[in-house]
Amino acid sequence: MEFPSWTFVEMKLKKPLINKQMIRLLTISLFISSSAFAQKEFTALRLDLPKNKLEPQHINFTPDEIYLDHKKCFGYIKKNDVIIDNETVPNYFKISSLDNEVLFSGMIRKNESGNFESKIKFHPIDKVYKNSKIIGRNDLILNLSSNQVLNNNCSLNLDNLRLFYEKSNENN
Repeated sequence: MEFPSWTFVEMKLKKPLINKQMIRLLTISLFISSSAFAQKEFTALRLDLPKNKLEPQHINFTPDEIYLDHKKCFGYIKKNDVIIDNETVPNYFKISSLDNEVLFSGMIRKNESGNFESKIKFHPIDKVYKNSKIIGRNDLILNLSSNQVLNNNCSLNLDNLRLFYEKSNENN
C-alpha cells in the first residue's frame, strides 16, 4: 500500500532503543576505559640545582631497562616479597649502570595511613632517601633527570646527586 506524500506514519516501539540499563552500562564502560588510560601527572621537584646541557629530553621505561634520549642507560630489576633485615618487603627494586653497578635500590610499601611510600638507597653517596612525592622508579628517574643528576649520556652527576639529597630528603 502506498501512502500519499502528505501522510505521516507513526511507529510505536514496544521498548525504547536505549533504555536506562544500557545507558548505565555505557556510562560505566566509558568511566572504566578513561580510568584505565589515565596517567599520573608528573611534576618535578624544583630544587634549583646547577644546570648543564645534558638534561634528557626523552625518558622511556621498559620492564627491565631505562632509556634516556633513546639510549639504553640503566638496568632495572623489580622483585616482590623480598626479605630485608628480617622483614618482608612487598616491592623491591634496583637500578644499575650498564656495568651492573647498583646505583639506586629501594622498597615501596603502604604506610599506616594506607598511602604508598618508598625508601631509596643512593648507593654512590651511601645515603637512604625518602620523599613523599617520589614513589618508585618512574618518579625517581624523572626527578633525577629533570634536576640534572642523570645525564643524557648515561652519566651520573654526583655533585647534583648530593644536592638533590640535601634539598629534598624527608628521611630524618
